Order: sequence, then C-alpha cells, then structure tokens
Amino acid sequence: MSVRVRELVFVFAGFFVAALVLTWPLWIHPTRTLPSDLIDTLLNTWILGWDADRLRHGLVGVWDAPIFYPHGNTLAFSENLLGLAVFVAPVYWVTANAVLTYNVAFVLSIAIAGTGMYLLAYALTASRPAALVGAAAYAFCQYRFAQIMHIQMVATGWMPVALFGLHQYFATLRARWLVAFAIAVLLQVTSNAYALYFLLVPAGIVAVEGLFRERNARWRAMRDVAAGAILTLVLLAPVIYQYARARADYGQIRNAKEIEMGSADVRSYLVLRNFIGIWRWLPTAAWNDPERELFPGVVVVALAAVAVGHALRRRDERARWVAVYGIVVVAAAAISFGPIVHAWDRSILRHAPYEWLHRVVPGWNGMRVPARFAIVAFLGLSALAAIGARALLDRVPARRRSLATAGLIALILAEGWPMPLPLVAYDARGRPVDRAVAEWLRQSPPGAVLHLPFETEDFVELNYQYATLIHHHPVMNGMSGYNSPMQMLSRNIDGPFHDFDRYAAFVRMLRSMGVRYVVINFADYGRAQIARDEHRRALNGLRASGQIAREQIVLGAYLFELSPWTAPSAPSAADLSTPILDMKLSAAQSDDRVPLLVDGDRDTRWFGDQDGDSWIEAAFPREYDVATVELQLAERSLIDYPRELRIDSTDAAGAIRTLYHDAPYPEFAAAFIHDPKYPRLLLHLPRNASMTLTIRASANVPRRWWSVHELRLWQRR
Repeated sequence: MSVRVRELVFVFAGFFVAALVLTWPLWIHPTRTLPSDLIDTLLNTWILGWDADRLRHGLVGVWDAPIFYPHGNTLAFSENLLGLAVFVAPVYWVTANAVLTYNVAFVLSIAIAGTGMYLLAYALTASRPAALVGAAAYAFCQYRFAQIMHIQMVATGWMPVALFGLHQYFATLRARWLVAFAIAVLLQVTSNAYALYFLLVPAGIVAVEGLFRERNARWRAMRDVAAGAILTLVLLAPVIYQYARARADYGQIRNAKEIEMGSADVRSYLVLRNFIGIWRWLPTAAWNDPERELFPGVVVVALAAVAVGHALRRRDERARWVAVYGIVVVAAAAISFGPIVHAWDRSILRHAPYEWLHRVVPGWNGMRVPARFAIVAFLGLSALAAIGARALLDRVPARRRSLATAGLIALILAEGWPMPLPLVAYDARGRPVDRAVAEWLRQSPPGAVLHLPFETEDFVELNYQYATLIHHHPVMNGMSGYNSPMQMLSRNIDGPFHDFDRYAAFVRMLRSMGVRYVVINFADYGRAQIARDEHRRALNGLRASGQIAREQIVLGAYLFELSPWTAPSAPSAADLSTPILDMKLSAAQSDDRVPLLVDGDRDTRWFGDQDGDSWIEAAFPREYDVATVELQLAERSLIDYPRELRIDSTDAAGAIRTLYHDAPYPEFAAAFIHDPKYPRLLLHLPRNASMTLTIRASANVPRRWWSVHELRLWQRR
C-alpha cells in the first residue's frame, strides 16, 4: 500500500483545521494579533514580510536586508525563513499584512509537521490509524507550542518528509526518492537553519542502517546515497555560502557561556510549560525558559514503551524500526545536553558528545541552543509512538479501531493543547508614531536612516525594523540573532555615537556613510534622567551641526534630513607607490614603544595620552610627497581612536604647513566598516614636500588613550 496524493490532501486539511482549533483565539483577530511575544515573533514576522517582498522581485537583494546599515548580508544574521515564505508570500502580496502572513505560516507549519510525520509513520507501520497517532504526537507535541515564539522550531515538518524519502529509497532503490530527500532538506533548512545539523542525526542513522541491510546492491546504494548527499549540498550551497560569509565577515561564533545557557538539563525532560496541556497544574520547578522545558508527554512515552516491548517480543520489520528510532531518540537527547551534561543543575559528565561535534563539524559552533535538538528526539519518539499505536490497535476489534485511534489522538491533544495560547496585539502597520515616520520616509528620496536612540531595547529596535516594510529605506538599527559591529560600537559610551563634544563630526561621519535621515523619538529614550539628557544633547547637536537640510516633527518624533555628502578627493591607486620605509620615528610619550609602530604586528601598539599635545613624528632623509597616513587600530583598543588630529609638514627650508586638522570620524567609520577587527584609518593629504611629518592628537580628552598599532606612510608618485 502507498499514500496517495488525495489522501495526503485530506490529512493536511485535517491537521490544518486542527491547528486552527488549537490556536483558536489567534483567529479572532488574525490581522492584528501575534502568538507569544513581540521579540522573536515580531522579528520573524518582519523576516517573512521581507522574504515575500523579495520573492516578488525574484529574490534580488534578499540577503542584504534593510537593517544594520551599512553592513551587508544581514538576513544571514538570523533565520532566513525562505522555506516558509515561498508558501505564504501570496498572502503578503494580496494583503500587505505581515502579521496575517506570519499567522498563516504558523498554522501551516503545524499542518506540515503532521502531514510529514504521517508519511514517515505510515512507511514504518503500514497502518493509517497508527500513522495518524504518530503524526498527532509530532504535530501537537508540547515542545512545539512551548516554542511558539520561534516559528523556525514550529516549522520542522520537512524533517520527517526527508526521512520518508530515505526510507522509500532503501525500499525501492529508486533514485527519485533521494531527489525528494534533497528537496525536503532544502525546504527544512531554509525554514530552520539548525535543521542542517538536526538532520545529520536521524538521516545518518537511517542511511547507515539501510546500507548495512542492503546486501545485494550495496555498492549501487552507496553510490546513489553519495550522489543524493552531493545533490543536497548543491541545493543548499547558496544558503550555506551566505551564512559562511556572514560568519567569516562578522565573527559569528557562539561562546561557551551562551552554549551552556542554551543546553538542556536532564531535568528539562520532566519540566512542563505552564500554559500547555492537562499536566500544566503540576509543580515542575520550571525555569520559565521554553528552551529548557522539554516534557515529551505521558501518552507518547507510554506508546514508545509499548513499541519497545513489541520489539523485545518479536523480530519483525517494526522491531528494526524501533531500534533505529530508539537510537535517534537517545542520540538526539544526548546532544541536547550540550558539551557538559547537567542533572538538576549539577554536572554529571564533563565531555559529552556535543563537545566532540563542536570541534569537528564545520559551523557547529554557530548554534546557541543545543537544547533544540530535543525536536529530533521528539521526532524519534513520535515514530516509536506510531509503532506502539500499531501494536495496540492490532489488538482492538476492527469495529472499535477508529474509536480507539480517536481516543489516543484526543489524549495526545489534551497533553499538548495550549490553554490558552498566549497572544499579543500588534498593528500590522506598526506603532502610530512609527507609521507616521514611515510615511514621511516613504515619500522622501532614497537614503539610509538612523533612529535614535540606537541599540536600545529589542522591542524598540524591532519597531524601527518593522517599519522598513512600509518605507523601504535601509536603517542602521535592527535586532536579529547577532548584533552588527556598528551596534556594538554604539554601545560604548566613549565611542562616536556618544561624543556630544564633537557632534558635528559625528554627523559628518553619518553623512559619509550614506545616512541621509536621522529620527529622534523622545518616548523611546526611557524615563531615566540620563536618557532624557542624551535625547536633548542629540537634538541640540544635530541642530547646531550646520548639516541639516530639512527638519520636521511628526507625532512627537523629530525628523532630520542631512545635507548631501561630498567625499573629499583621495589619491588614486596609480598615484601611490610603495610605503615610505626610510624614516626615523619619535614620539612625545612612550618612547620605548615607538618601534612597535613598525614591527608588522597588528596586536602590539604604541599609546599616549589624548591631552592635546601627544604626537608621533617621522623624519625623512629627503623630501617626500606624503599622500596618505595610515594608522592601524585594533578591536581591543578601538575606543582609543584619535578624537582630533593635526598633521604638520616641515619642508627642507624649515617651513611648517598644516596638511590636515579635523576630527577624523568619517575616516574612522570607513575603516571600521571595512574591518571591525583591525580598522585602518586612512588620512589623505594634499601635495607636500616633507622632511618631517608630525601627527598630533590635538583634542584634550581626559582619561583617554591614543593607540596606534601600526603606522604606514604612503608617498605620491
């Protein structure tokens, strides 16, 4: 027997309707209500809206999402959700409502999970009632509803479809099933990037078992499986490339503390979410952390136990699948504990399997939450539950089998039903003030936007981000899985974003970066006096900068259009030759560190005070036309950048000429954007004939160092 398309349509429709019922309060106001919270949910709502917009334009520019300006490839800072967006984009095209689009994707994800598990469970049991029980166990498991703020974890329904493709291949040795496997993996990984690693466990176990069992055509099967793996990688290559590029460009690696906080505890599998199912009233010492509340449900575990009992008594086909999916459950649960296994917050195993995988599997160190591997354990448990249900239902008289099946499904639903589903209101057009600002920006010429305050609470940043769906301008703001380098810089109170003594230079920096609009929303600064003072200083600094082309107030938000930026001329590559090497260096301070300026090591440095008279001098044996001064900075001393520089040239006759005197904020921004780890501050000079060149930190900035890791001077031809 096989599953027909018509049957699948009915199964999908049934799970879709069931998902609507279980999430019913959501559908009273689906255009202005979201499940869970306004952090991850709103982020994913925005991602789906952005994806839908780009799908309408053939995915042009999809990875350069309009957040974290001026950085690129910003969609790869989090989930891309393209595997979901391809199905719900028409909803967005017709309604322009990202909230409704998200809610449709949410219910659709549950229905796909049920349908996918139905396929897999039927392949394992050859029983439609048992397959329905397994499908219900997977689609409506407590963990799926505990993770409602993370639609990527709800959208894990293509995993069982991929495994179904593998099973069908080993049953028929037809390569088309490996193509189906590859397509299912593509849809799954573009719905949940973690799934690339999730699937390694069950797919690897199923493939190894299938190859071991295939004796007559093992070499052919090995060849086909290898070809299927290559096809899968080819399909995923464009996505993998974007994430690999983001990791390389921005150093996106999770640290040990983040991974430990996101790891499951043995106790996690006994902890319930306090709004889900009939057991929610039990005292479970919950962490109030959906990442670590992994209770699988009593019914599913009981059915899995029945399956194990069946396997111990009989050596049939189903017993083999009990062994396979039992290993999947154990392996996935073991990985979910992270690099150190904890039980009731006490370490019981220092070197767990996750630690080894973390070391050897490329990209594994980008995962923040090992506990999410629990979804793979629940997939395995659902498969076992289907086998257990088949064993039980076989003992029930045929006339009562439908009633017994319905009873098992009802018990599963009772354990997983959210009572009620947490909801939060959110207007699909955003907050009134953001909507008004977005309308102003929508009618304004192209240009990037900075919303102040910058890098504030996640919800505030997300409101600015969400508004890009309306006005389509890139914004420096944003909230995603990682922070942007510019956001990290903005957090430092000694950085340029808080340098109100040189705010005109900061505004020049914004203009040099392509920022055309600055929006100040007083209400988002918070109630603290220091925040109110910062708002006032930013407002006054902008107005006093002399760089404002237009100002307007909309619903209490101040909107500024900056004057266009004209980049100063810089020497072309043809004008520059080799660096000047025959020079003698001296400095006003830290004489012993002067050699470190030219030692070729970016991690050593010279430093002095920024007291208005700290200088470095280069003396030459003959006159040079110095075209560019290059000051190498480094991440560890980034805030020791010069607030103001004066560069004086002395010619052979002793005449002194000032070649540069300014706050080098535009140059600093250009250097930081190019390389946040080791920015190269490039200062271009007019034509000169220099016997000595004196570089002076001319601003008096109390208690602030001036650090230079490497100094290079470039001559003009």
